[in-house]
Amino acid sequence: MMMRTLLMASVVLSVFSACPVRPSGTDGGKGGGTTLLTGGGSSSSGGGTAVGGGSTAGGRAGGTATGGGNATGGGNATGGGSATGGGTTSDGGICPNGFGWNGSDYSIAAAKCARICQDYVEVRDVVIAAIDEVNIGGMGDHQAYFWVQDTRDNRQGLWIRKDYTDLPRTYTPQVGELVNVRGFYQSQFSTWDRYGYRRHLGEGCSSAVRNDGGILVIEVVDGGLSTQPVTAMPGFGNSMNGTSRPNPELASTRVFIPGPVTLTNATPLPLTRIGVDGGISGYNGFEITGGILVDNFFTFGETRDGGSVRCDWRAIAADGGTVTFPNGLTGIWDTYTHAPCIGNANCGSARDAGSVPFANNQFTYVLYPTECTELQGSVQ
Repeated sequence: MMMRTLLMASVVLSVFSACPVRPSGTDGGKGGGTTLLTGGGSSSSGGGTAVGGGSTAGGRAGGTATGGGNATGGGNATGGGSATGGGTTSDGGICPNGFGWNGSDYSIAAAKCARICQDYVEVRDVVIAAIDEVNIGGMGDHQAYFWVQDTRDNRQGLWIRKDYTDLPRTYTPQVGELVNVRGFYQSQFSTWDRYGYRRHLGEGCSSAVRNDGGILVIEVVDGGLSTQPVTAMPGFGNSMNGTSRPNPELASTRVFIPGPVTLTNATPLPLTRIGVDGGISGYNGFEITGGILVDNFFTFGETRDGGSVRCDWRAIAADGGTVTFPNGLTGIWDTYTHAPCIGNANCGSARDAGSVPFANNQFTYVLYPTECTELQGSVQ
């Protein structure tokens, strides 16, 4: 029997802007909090770093709401896919009850039919598949970003954005937890590096549309569950040098790409990192067989505490090694955009709107392996 613990409280919040409140601060933009976990993949360890983690700043500086989605009109978020058509989601899914959450279907697929910043929805019986990052604020509250996968359909995943004041305030997600989540369906600010335009659940977008407190609420139902990744079929994931948005129907879902595959490009233009001067300052990942882009945010360099060296396959390939993944790769398939800080060395929240470098595209889809066990390679 599953134990159900409902964790709720009454919280009075100040007025929000028309989109989610953005963090502030230089580069990582944590606003004074300390990082507890980063990455985590299938074990909540072995993370990345919020500073320089495959991008100049790790992508937490929110910037302004410009280009980050339209909070009115039912969810036509700029670059995030069109919510128009009365029954089609941004990933091409069909809404059987028409556009808008019907209040009785608690699946992730139904949540994706919700109106951006208008519908307060609930997803039930979803499993935490991977952890993006957890931070502890000055008051001991926790901020957490993580992915969940639907137990009814493992092809349906969703990114969850818990802010410090969301409930439970000190909640730390654990991979394998079965949870229920209530919140608003949203499109992330365009100025968030990596995350811009990403659809997700979060707290209320504006005070005018909030109900039931307007905050994200997480209910832990059970623990110790596992998720099965979706196996990619031939032809999966070709970004066409960042100009396309391949397989949006699997957004925020764990995907397994069968091997053997080869690291074909250690310096792919779509994953270029743009420096303050507008030039190339590095790369945020690599490309593998089939034109699939792989972001190395969670696996490059060393662990944040200066400990073990992680599996930096891009660096090895850039040095002339031939890298193959005989058993394939696993990771979260999700959106990617690069929001640089051209002409602003201090950056903070003044990022430019995100886009795919050298491609006429606001965002694309890439694979995010969240720990080294998900991409075991060999070098020749």
